[in-house]
Amino acid sequence: RAMGGEGGALHTEDLGQIGANPCNEYLLRPVKEFADGSDVPTGGFTGRMAKASPVAQLKEALAKRLAVPQDGVCLAVDGQDLDDAKTIGENGVLEPGPAARRAGTKILVAFMLAHGVELGAVIERRRAEMDAEREALEQAELLRKEQAERDEANAAARREAEARAQAEVQARQELAAREADACTLRCSPLGTSGWQEVRTHKGATVAEFAQMVSDQVGMRGQAGHLTLTFNGDVLSERMSLREAGVEDGAEILYYWVGED
Repeated sequence: RAMGGEGGALHTEDLGQIGANPCNEYLLRPVKEFADGSDVPTGGFTGRMAKASPVAQLKEALAKRLAVPQDGVCLAVDGQDLDDAKTIGENGVLEPGPAARRAGTKILVAFMLAHGVELGAVIERRRAEMDAEREALEQAELLRKEQAERDEANAAARREAEARAQAEVQARQELAAREADACTLRCSPLGTSGWQEVRTHKGATVAEFAQMVSDQVGMRGQAGHLTLTFNGDVLSERMSLREAGVEDGAEILYYWVGED
């Protein structure tokens, strides 16, 4: 079907010329409008095609523009499918005469996509959306990991600070306990009044304190052992000074028991 110029009411896109003169001008319009963002002009496609060129060349140009396979496009005039191997005229389409061509008359060709074929622009847009979504997910995952690493680093720093603070508290408590447990005892050999002060703590065993006394009075290394008495009683070596009731300032008498 031939039609006159439309005054440019709808936006069209020129596909250029196919083949050599003489040519027919054509107007390719979709059978039904494509969705927004399809990249197909509302008025369709215009151009010139040699009268001797087969319809396949027009289909090739359109398929290339739509970014679809050539066999994914169907062309028809007045409801009749066009044979790709034939020219427009050979398909039984009335071609405009010289005067009509000078007046801008175009052959109206309808096109549609084959079943299951999508426009390249639609596929590209969907691919771009999927890429953007994937990138957004990857970025979100990266931010989540970075935040998790920061949270873990902060938590580790808090744990370290708490551990240091707890260690300091424990050290102070232990120091306070040692100071509270510390005592100075007055020691003297049994039967003499040569008192010497020995610094120790109440948690020490009698055996440990006896060793301290031996070291301080210079009896270390001699064969035998030191026996300690307190308030007239011999102290058991396994007993602690606290268990023996020894307090700060107490007087301890000792005597040396040699080995047989």
